Amino acid sequence: MNLSPSLKAKARAYVQGKFTANGVLVLDKPRGLTSHDVVKEVKKRLGAAKVGHSGTLDPFATGVLILLINGATKLAPFLLDQDKRYRFTVNFGVETDTQDSTGKVVATHPCGPLTEAVIRKACAAFVGEIEQKVPRFSAVRVGGQRLYRLARQGVDVTPPCRTVKIRNLDLCELNWPEVTFEVTCSKGTYVRSLGVDLACHLNCSGHVSKLRRLASGGFDLRQALSLEQFKEIVEKGELGQRLITPAQALSDYPELRVTYATANNIRQGGSLNSTEFLDPESSLDGPYRVLDPDNNLVAMVSKSGQGVNDGHEGESTFRTLRVFGIIS
Repeated sequence: MNLSPSLKAKARAYVQGKFTANGVLVLDKPRGLTSHDVVKEVKKRLGAAKVGHSGTLDPFATGVLILLINGATKLAPFLLDQDKRYRFTVNFGVETDTQDSTGKVVATHPCGPLTEAVIRKACAAFVGEIEQKVPRFSAVRVGGQRLYRLARQGVDVTPPCRTVKIRNLDLCELNWPEVTFEVTCSKGTYVRSLGVDLACHLNCSGHVSKLRRLASGGFDLRQALSLEQFKEIVEKGELGQRLITPAQALSDYPELRVTYATANNIRQGGSLNSTEFLDPESSLDGPYRVLDPDNNLVAMVSKSGQGVNDGHEGESTFRTLRVFGIIS
C-alpha cells in the first residue's frame, strides 16, 4: 500500500508507543511549575527519547516555553542566543529575599506614588548594555554550587555580575504601588533583578509580583499551547502536525541552499565552500542555516575566512557548527 508523505510522517511519529518525530513545540507554561516539571511531563506523555527546552522560566513565571523534541534538541545553542520579551509587574515598597512574590518579605519601604513621567525617565536609563548582578536565588553556579542552594543554607556568597542588553523598556500600566512594564532583552537577563534595580533607581524597594514571557526569538504566545491543549492533541495523535520543523524554528537565520549531493556530503562529514551556494558575496558571517531542496535543515555553518578548499586557495570556506539528519 502506498502512503502519502503526510501519512508516512504520522506513521513514523509513533513507533511502539514512542513519539519519534523531531521538532519544536511552544507551550504556555503555567504558574507554579518549573521548566523541568514541564519537560518531564511532556517527555512522559510522549514517550520521546529526548525533550529539552530553550530558556528556563522561573516557577512563578508564565508564558512562552520552547520545547525541543528528539533530534530538535540540537537546536538549543542557536535558540538560546535570541532576544526575549516579557511583561512584568513591580510591586513597589516591598522587598523579598527572592526578588519575586514567592519569597519572604525582608523589608518594607513605602514610597511614592510616582508619576508616569518619572517612571518613564527611569526606564530610559536602563536601555542599552547594563551590568546586572545575578539573583541570590538562581541556578547559576558559584564554586560548583547552585546559588539558590547556598542561599537556602544561609551561606553568604557574592553573586557574579554579567553584562546584558535591554533593547527597550516601556511602562504599560500604572496602578500604584504596582506598575507593569514590557521589556525586550538579550539572553541571560534576569527580569527580577531588572525590576528591583529599577525600584532602587527610583529610591524605592520592590519585587516582581508577576512575570510573563511574551516571546522568545521568533516564537510568541500566538503559537503556544496550554498544557491541557497539548494533552488533548497527544490523545488525538495529532501532535506531529503541530510541531515546528527545525528549518522553520531557525528561520531568523540567513539561509544557504544546497543540492542533494552537497547535503549528503555535509551529513557525511564534508564541508561547504563558496561555490556551493547562491550568494557568495554575502557580507554576513553567519551562522547560516543550510537547507536542501526539500527545505530540510542540513547544518548550521559560519564563515571561516580565506582557506584552501579542493585545491583552490583563496576561496571563502565555511566551518560546520552542527549537522542535522533528515527530518521526518
